[in-house]
Amino acid sequence: MFYEFLRQYYRRAALALLFSLALNAGLVMPLGVTAQDRAGQQQEPPGHTHDTYNQPRTSAPLSTNAGSIVERAMNAVCTERVSDPLGSVPIDEMQARPSLSLRDPAAVAGATRAERLLPVAKELAINAITKLAREHRLEEWKLRLAIRRIQGITRIKPDVDLRDNASVIMIDPHTIFFGTIFLAGLPSDEGMISVLAHEITHIADGRDDTLAPLFRQVASKAINLTGLSITGRRPEELTCDWVGALSARAYIERFPNKEPLVRRLARLVEHNCVDEDDTDEDHLSPRNTMRALFALDNRLATEVLGKEAVETRTFR
Repeated sequence: MFYEFLRQYYRRAALALLFSLALNAGLVMPLGVTAQDRAGQQQEPPGHTHDTYNQPRTSAPLSTNAGSIVERAMNAVCTERVSDPLGSVPIDEMQARPSLSLRDPAAVAGATRAERLLPVAKELAINAITKLAREHRLEEWKLRLAIRRIQGITRIKPDVDLRDNASVIMIDPHTIFFGTIFLAGLPSDEGMISVLAHEITHIADGRDDTLAPLFRQVASKAINLTGLSITGRRPEELTCDWVGALSARAYIERFPNKEPLVRRLARLVEHNCVDEDDTDEDHLSPRNTMRALFALDNRLATEVLGKEAVETRTFR
């Protein structure tokens, strides 16, 4: 028992050292939906303006009707989450929870789910990235390189010390590392696919920023639509979230079941239904992430509203 304790201790210490060295070398890519430290953070107001790329606006921020659809879709997601037995845990709640061991049943179930879904998540992420890349005229050689990197991902690695986070390390581009709290907080296939595809996109980008032109164009579009501040690494994180949402939406289409469509769609983003809407330099706040995604993908917003969206169009 004592030797097992020592083995686990040194394993954790070695992994912590690896992450520290990789972080200093700029090789660690944290997941955009991770719960973030509250220290030094601030509440992010909806829609404060800062155009990262100093590009002229090609459209005004969301019209009253479009903005209403986005806000109502956000409310619908968070309302659905409360009654859904497989609803994702909001990331501020994950952060407040005590650590979970590798043997915790919910963490084990989450790891099993992630391993089972990894092959289809890779396929769906490739499809989503290909769609966005061609829409935004990314060079074909960059797309092919990104796809090769995705095909090389083979492993899910749970880790207690990552808690409510997930990360990839560019010196080990075959592995997605998951905190055990995060694994336990994503009990649905749809929520897990969304997060896996997000993290897969980081690996697709690689250490040479292969997808950076795509990230910039997505950010510019989101800035024009919402007026949100999308600076630094935020373009990458937002695009990864969009790939996650597109992949999970495709998963729902490929694997239909008897659950309500609105419930399954809500799981794509409901981990963002936080009470403490904190932000940092690398991420939009969770609720502004959801706001930007629905602005970028109005089809998803109207699908989440379901019957309500149809009635609104009919009786306006």
